[in-house]
Amino acid sequence: MASFLEVTKQINPSSMKKITLIAFFSMLGMLLSIQNSSAQVVVETKPTPPEQYMIPPPKPGMGYVLIPGHWVWSRQNKMYVWVVPGWVPQKEDQVWRPGYWKEVPRGWKWVPGHWERIDKKKWFTR
Repeated sequence: MASFLEVTKQINPSSMKKITLIAFFSMLGMLLSIQNSSAQVVVETKPTPPEQYMIPPPKPGMGYVLIPGHWVWSRQNKMYVWVVPGWVPQKEDQVWRPGYWKEVPRGWKWVPGHWERIDKKKWFTR
């Protein structure tokens, strides 16, 4: 039986590059399909947030940004669940863009909030 080192010595460099590229693109494809599968959840009617969770907690101090209450898909429950508003530390040179419901052909899809980098030159030279 050949050892691992003996087998790898028999593979020429161009074959190794091909194997590496195939492995890389396979992993990339799997990661993208996982991301897309969770992003494709569509509901017929967009849920309304529970009223009792609309009031945010007090701000803990300077340098915090309020992330509004938002929806998250629960794979376990197979439904959107409400996450209460909360304060998070401000990210440098970024602004929080809240999530929103987007109407799609078969119903509604939640587009999650995200941090977006700001261009200081564009922002402050107006």
